[in-house]
Amino acid sequence: MPVDDRVTQASAYLRMLLLRPGDYRATWQRRTTRPAHGTIDCAAVARVLAAPDVDAVDTAVDPDLLSTVRGALDGTSLCPQTLERFVDAFSLRPREAQRLSRLLQGTESVRVLAGGATAPPDLRRPGGPPGHETLSLHELHILGPDGWPAEHQTIQVIRSTVDGLRSLPYRFDTDELVVEVVRGGSIGRHVYPVRDGVWAVDIVLDEPLARGETVLLQYRTTFFYKSAPPPEFRRAVLGATRDLTMWLTFHRDRLPRRVWQARWDGVDHARIVEREPVELDDELSVHCRFGAVKRAVVGFSWEWD
Repeated sequence: MPVDDRVTQASAYLRMLLLRPGDYRATWQRRTTRPAHGTIDCAAVARVLAAPDVDAVDTAVDPDLLSTVRGALDGTSLCPQTLERFVDAFSLRPREAQRLSRLLQGTESVRVLAGGATAPPDLRRPGGPPGHETLSLHELHILGPDGWPAEHQTIQVIRSTVDGLRSLPYRFDTDELVVEVVRGGSIGRHVYPVRDGVWAVDIVLDEPLARGETVLLQYRTTFFYKSAPPPEFRRAVLGATRDLTMWLTFHRDRLPRRVWQARWDGVDHARIVEREPVELDDELSVHCRFGAVKRAVVGFSWEWD
């Protein structure tokens, strides 16, 4: 991966972390006199880096440090030493710090997709059947303190229905997210539109699959929505799977009034056609093993307290 792309990727992820509602954004917002939605106050961030334990908003900012912060956040310049300073000052969580380091070093297993980037016009996706079937699918959906999706973890076993299967699409409903393949493949370089409001990126398999061969994939997604998505977590099974399990975890700072296990009548502009109430467990989660699912949309919906 070219050095410029490494810096761009790491900077984009760093911006996402500092913009998303939570501890990191609150840390620099305590040092600003002009909070603005959707933007980062570089002077406030510089105050955090200069004195992490001081919440003053009127402290003078060193011009060189301010320039360093701007370069790190706009993708102009970001070196390992500056990244380490951000990690220490904001007490970034180990997984997030590791992702930033890997992005800056160059990796094909993590990709930041931001700003509606699209594939080159000469890059075409073949139509027709997908070239694989899903034998089992296990998904964990985690909501953050704001009630918005924070992370999604997937374990999927697929079997190729063609000779030489090299990749499969991963679809999502926001154009700003981080995808990390933990096992079984790497991330394609381009995000491309599937339909209105839905994008995809290819997961490139470690080895091409012959017809009938299987592989286990594990990947994580960190979401950065610009506006609150609907209060639902659903999976559309367009073909069939023999084993589907779904977990949904809420944050203790934003709990639902009611949660239902549900079935929808389609993917786009869908209506709930079946639902039954479910209760949170001690870990503030609900889960269901749906077993074999064919041509259905299933999951959970909820109402906020």
